[in-house]
Amino acid sequence: MELKEEMISKIRNMGEEVRFGMGDVILKEGEKADKVFVLLSGHASVFKKGPGDDEVFVGLAGPGSVFGEMAVFLEGERTATVRASSAVTALVFDVDRFISAVSQVPELAYIMLKELSKRVNNLNRRVISIMTSKLMYVIGMYLLENIKMEESPYYQSEEGTAELPVKKFCAEYGLEVNKVEGVLSAFQKGGVVNLEKSTLTTEDGREEILYLVKFNPNKLKSYLRSIAYV
Repeated sequence: MELKEEMISKIRNMGEEVRFGMGDVILKEGEKADKVFVLLSGHASVFKKGPGDDEVFVGLAGPGSVFGEMAVFLEGERTATVRASSAVTALVFDVDRFISAVSQVPELAYIMLKELSKRVNNLNRRVISIMTSKLMYVIGMYLLENIKMEESPYYQSEEGTAELPVKKFCAEYGLEVNKVEGVLSAFQKGGVVNLEKSTLTTEDGREEILYLVKFNPNKLKSYLRSIAYV
């Protein structure tokens, strides 16, 4: 989140100016969030812990940038480390002073609400993306396990066909028909499979949607590997 100079001037006397030298840690990932920082001058680098606790650079922040505000409201821990990458001057608020600033300056409250809404929306999109990727993986593995390769005495085919009875599949895996059909459609739009949809009548007289899915197993495996770590 970033604040414009006009907004900073409205809350400047509510915080305390603090200076950091190049390389100083402004806040550290995992520590309790008890202060909010607003950069007045200089630049700071943001890092996240990676594999083996190595720091991974995720961004550079400049004047107007705000750090730690969400963790303070959520009474949680720091989710990143911020280190001064030059001489830095920051406006620092303890929890009570920052909440007081938000209460006294309606424009700041609006900015906070807007930022929170944006982060929730981004999180929702991320969750949906992860869920869709996992569903793609489940369906892709089912197709690979049930593929029947085309046989010919003259050539070895690189493609095969798998049958996917949608209602039966959904009942077995606890899925929704429209989501499964959406994934199949996404596979087809991505050039991974070709679909042929038909309807058949089961032994108990009910109608079942049946997809004949034609695909190259190596191509599908490659696609699944690309989404496995989403």
